[in-house]
Amino acid sequence: MIGEPGAQRLKTPGRFPVLDALRIFLAFWVTMAHFGVFPLFAGVDTATRFGRTLVHGWSSIVWGNPAVIGFFVISGFCIHLPFRNAEDLSIGRYYARRYIRILVPVSAAIAITQLTGDRQTIFGKHDVLWSGVLWSLFCEEIYYGVYPMARWIRRRFGWTILFVPAFLLAAILAVICRNALNGSLLGALEAAAILFPVWLLGCVLAEQSDRLPAVHSTWTIWGWRFLAWLGSWLCEMLHFKYGVTRPQVLLCFGVLAYLWIRKEIEYSELHPAWAPLVSAGLWSYSLYLMHIPAIMLFKKLPLPSLGYNLNWCANIAFIMAASYLFYRCVERPSHLLARKFRAIDDSKSRSTLQENAAGEEIGSTAQGSSAMNP
Repeated sequence: MIGEPGAQRLKTPGRFPVLDALRIFLAFWVTMAHFGVFPLFAGVDTATRFGRTLVHGWSSIVWGNPAVIGFFVISGFCIHLPFRNAEDLSIGRYYARRYIRILVPVSAAIAITQLTGDRQTIFGKHDVLWSGVLWSLFCEEIYYGVYPMARWIRRRFGWTILFVPAFLLAAILAVICRNALNGSLLGALEAAAILFPVWLLGCVLAEQSDRLPAVHSTWTIWGWRFLAWLGSWLCEMLHFKYGVTRPQVLLCFGVLAYLWIRKEIEYSELHPAWAPLVSAGLWSYSLYLMHIPAIMLFKKLPLPSLGYNLNWCANIAFIMAASYLFYRCVERPSHLLARKFRAIDDSKSRSTLQENAAGEEIGSTAQGSSAMNP
């Protein structure tokens, strides 16, 4: 899935192509969570217990929310990677670069969503900013905002002074703020505080990246991949069957996501990520932003029904094509503009590793299945 021994070695100093491959995988996981998995058991008689078990069991294998946790870990990694040592951070350039890269595509995606006929309000409860797929981007904007201060604290006092209060606050809020992620501004702010330690784990991983041991065993990496999926599925069951809140299960899943992504990086040292996935990772943010508008637009097309399987394939192909077009027309130009703002002072940091350009794009989030929208 992520790495193959015979894949082209794309890694250069300071870059981790496996993260690009993971990002497109996670973005596609989000897409399936909203649109639905391949209709393998479409048409099965759900009047029987066996039929219901097949259909409901198959539809539950994908839950998008844990993918946001994977994105948070990768985001923290990529933001901290070029600044993990003693590099000078230009605050103004850093903020300009971050917000141009993120907010320009978001604004375009919101406009396109409105043009498709979605009348969801832009401000207010259950609006497009705090619900749908943008709540995690809101969280990440907060993390970008506090990162310079967090980095200063880490350099001066170490990780402990950051992690202990962050995890304690997250645990307390996860218990008392049961309405976090309820589609309101307050809910999004609560979620940002609860999930902040997960983002910090990505920063820790960036500092560990230079000394991670290589993993050769295919059995080991596939074991971790299965464990990550199983943890995601258990979180889904705990939330929908037993009433455990999303922030609670996602905070716990964050530790597993950190360990899994660390293993992927270790495995990629000897097994480079598959080149097509790495390339697709460049526009995973566009896939994240555009998959819902593309789904809505596809429904408006006067196309004949081709059956469950072919309809699914045609819709997915349309989503991918629309997302790539958005990348070429909107996301990539915004990245080129943002790159004019170097956050590192080159005259003082010429030995600094290059920023993981693809990893800087967040593509950040995940939601429940179409029947489980937040």
